[in-house]
Amino acid sequence: MGNSDTKWSADGKEIPFVEQHTKTKHLLTEQYVTDLIYTLYGSGQRGVTNFTIIDGFCGGGIYNDKDSDNIWFGSPIRLIKAVQEGYFKSKRTYPLNVKFIFIDKKKDHLTCLKNIAMSQGELDNLSDEKQHIFKTEFGDLIIECEFINDEFENKVNYCVLQSENRKGHSLFILDPYGWSDVSMESFRKINSLKKSEIIYTFMVDFIKRFFYDPKWQARETFTKVLETDGYFNLDHFQMLDTFGEQAEFRNDFMKLLRDKGNASKIITFAMMPNNNDRVLYYLFHICSHLRALEVMKDGSWKFNNLNYQYHYDIYGFGFKAALFYEDNQLELKLDINQDSQQSCITRLSKDLDKIIQNSPDGITFKELCNKTMELNPATRQQYFEYLNLLRDAKEIEVIRKGKKTDSTNLQNEDIIRRPSQRTLFNLLNYIS
Repeated sequence: MGNSDTKWSADGKEIPFVEQHTKTKHLLTEQYVTDLIYTLYGSGQRGVTNFTIIDGFCGGGIYNDKDSDNIWFGSPIRLIKAVQEGYFKSKRTYPLNVKFIFIDKKKDHLTCLKNIAMSQGELDNLSDEKQHIFKTEFGDLIIECEFINDEFENKVNYCVLQSENRKGHSLFILDPYGWSDVSMESFRKINSLKKSEIIYTFMVDFIKRFFYDPKWQARETFTKVLETDGYFNLDHFQMLDTFGEQAEFRNDFMKLLRDKGNASKIITFAMMPNNNDRVLYYLFHICSHLRALEVMKDGSWKFNNLNYQYHYDIYGFGFKAALFYEDNQLELKLDINQDSQQSCITRLSKDLDKIIQNSPDGITFKELCNKTMELNPATRQQYFEYLNLLRDAKEIEVIRKGKKTDSTNLQNEDIIRRPSQRTLFNLLNYIS
């Protein structure tokens, strides 16, 4: 949801207009859930069969779309449809069991979701909060929806317990009304789950008063809820309107999520209007497994006409002043579109070459990805392409099960190493 002014009436006669950045977020999340189901459920001899998906700020599930003069379904409907699509795409013959938990603090929103949005999405049979078994040509798809009228913070323990008891994989979609709606303690609880992910929206406007109004009455609450003491150097911020300030804020927030929220892996998307460097909000994808991060990246490249950008080079591993980059006018962003793929592959030399050069005994492809995948917008396939360029130039060799391989699709346990008596060179001219 992300906007406290967004309201639905119980009868669906009053529904909000969807904003372009909200549509972008919905499409990216929908694609990710489809790909996640296909990857985890559809892989191996028997993939993950249990999923728990929590939409902590679900809203009424339906919008007016002024671009099409039609309705636009919100995240609850899109999440269910995405699971269905991933299930059918997988073509597996064993059951897939998915439980959705939809939470909203406003009763009218949930009533609209259950009675109006679910019906228009042809999902009204799922509004009874019972488990439904759908017989398909492949096997059984089992879906259950639970609707909770409460604050997410009051139900985070319940959601974590549900995820633990159901085992499998859990995904938390957190698009809060304001900065105080998800505490750092809640991040820790969710990240304590063995196989959990979070897609978290943080509106930049939420935080501006923290920087430019020293008398802001909620400052103490902000510090307490998000445990920000020692983070966000106020001397570096004016109005949080310049790119450098926004990037430094994101860097500090990622460091906070790692240090205090126990986040293992994070990538971010900066949602911006077209032709505008002002960040509306950051979308944080927090996960514990490399494959989930790779799946999110794969999905982001599929939308080459959407108005979001991926920021890199400044990450929450430690303090790096973003204003230095702004003053030196270095490039810090990459539009996620197909035209950017070549520059993305080229840029991998910065992240990979030194690691390979400093690994005389070689490094596995999986470890190379683990060390660098958060540092750039490149997908797994783009890693393949860059490493194949290095191999074609005789700068590396790939060892699989003790023997050199020329396979273009690398495997996790493949060893990447330098040939004897060779040094890596800069491949920028070679690539171009």
